Amino acid sequence: MTTEPISDTDPVASFSATGEIYPELPEAMCGRGPGRLFRMMGPGLIIASVTIGSGELVIASRGGAIFSYAMLWCFFYGGAFKAVQVYTAGRHFALTGEHPLESWRQLPGPPMWFPLLVVLPAVGLMPIAFSAIPETLAGYIHRLSGMPTTGGDVGPWGWFEFCSNGWATLVLFVCLLLAVMSNYDVVEKVSIGVLGVLVVLVVIAVVVLGPDLRDAIVGLLVPRVADYPEWVHGDPELASRFSGRSPWLEVSLYLTAVGGGAYDYIGYIGMSREKGWGLAGRGGVSQESLARAVSDRAILERARNWSRVPLVDAVGSFGCVILITLLFAMLGAMVLHPKHAIPVDKELLIHQEGFLTALHPQLKWVFRGGVFLAFIGTLYGAFEVYRHTWREAGAVLLPGVTRRLSARGMKTVVMAYCTIGGLTLTWLPQSLAGDIIGRLTLGSLVSGAATCGLWCFAMIWVDCTRMPRALRMSVALKVVTVVAGLSMTVLGATSIYKYFVP
Repeated sequence: MTTEPISDTDPVASFSATGEIYPELPEAMCGRGPGRLFRMMGPGLIIASVTIGSGELVIASRGGAIFSYAMLWCFFYGGAFKAVQVYTAGRHFALTGEHPLESWRQLPGPPMWFPLLVVLPAVGLMPIAFSAIPETLAGYIHRLSGMPTTGGDVGPWGWFEFCSNGWATLVLFVCLLLAVMSNYDVVEKVSIGVLGVLVVLVVIAVVVLGPDLRDAIVGLLVPRVADYPEWVHGDPELASRFSGRSPWLEVSLYLTAVGGGAYDYIGYIGMSREKGWGLAGRGGVSQESLARAVSDRAILERARNWSRVPLVDAVGSFGCVILITLLFAMLGAMVLHPKHAIPVDKELLIHQEGFLTALHPQLKWVFRGGVFLAFIGTLYGAFEVYRHTWREAGAVLLPGVTRRLSARGMKTVVMAYCTIGGLTLTWLPQSLAGDIIGRLTLGSLVSGAATCGLWCFAMIWVDCTRMPRALRMSVALKVVTVVAGLSMTVLGATSIYKYFVP
């Protein structure tokens, strides 16, 4: 992919001859039928594929294993609120040609305070993903290899930790080579095929095993944060892991697991630049120019048509993410919870094989193939998403440097940063870097629900100050955005408080 430099000119000048600002919708997006809607989906599908590795397979299953159906609401409301978050941002970009990070520069207060609040944690947390995800898959590989899981320490590392670090290094380098030498489309198509089979089998497993519908519906709709089950405190090993760990930290983990965190969405919105949705990628248009243009009803209708494209992308992709997340959470409740089998450290993936072997023992091979493709696709896709995150962040914070970097140069910088950072965290002893769940929890607190909630309020502000009246959010959308922002901010802030005051 190639990315054009951000334009400093008002695109109105380019269309002065006709008075048109917004391009026509492509013919493929016009007409009727589900095919038209599917062709409107783009960046959302990549975000969905990037999060399935650690999000659905590990964290959602963990939520069901610990709390049964009681925490389904985290995944349901978290996904719904984030769909609102990214839609309002994508809509803003398509209608104004200005990435939200650029618009947030004008927020009242110290210069650049909100872009910095979003960007710095986002960039700083990228190595966590590139250590936690390879390590999760590495532990699974080590288990499948038949090698011993216990042994003497190797320097500052325990035996299993040392072996997992070796496997994680191999996984990360394989993904790096794929990203350098191959096309993302190839991996995406293969992953969609195998993961599609996995998801179909997961649906069948949920139906065959038969969830407790009453408990599932209550857990889905009624938010509540209960203490850990008695059997967690009764098991010495589990008690040592969960003592001092507030259930609110699990809430933070679950909210971030469904669809990712703010660090993903900066790049997600930036990817619509290459899609050419509306004014995205064409340069920002002033509020006055927009107001003059949309005084023409035909141009106004065209703008509204473009605003529906990011809506379809957000609803479609997050709908898939929510559904798959809930399926894995319910399987965790049905299969793992009764066995008191919680995905932790050395066993983050091994227990989940039971989701499919409950149907037939040989389906373990489908699960294993799906796991490998999901995690490799996650890392591969993360390189692509984070390249856009860096580009959009750099365009606002370091515009001169960013303009001088080619798309290839930016990709190289991001790959080097993520790989070196990931390897550093991987090989740091756990006594210093923390375990996988600990690192993911930290990431969820720093750039998770609270930041996503503040993002929603920032979108309300730029909508009121940047958009002409005819293009502003409807009352219903404003209300939904406020509800999403308030809910995520409160949940995120409570989790942060509980991190310091258990």
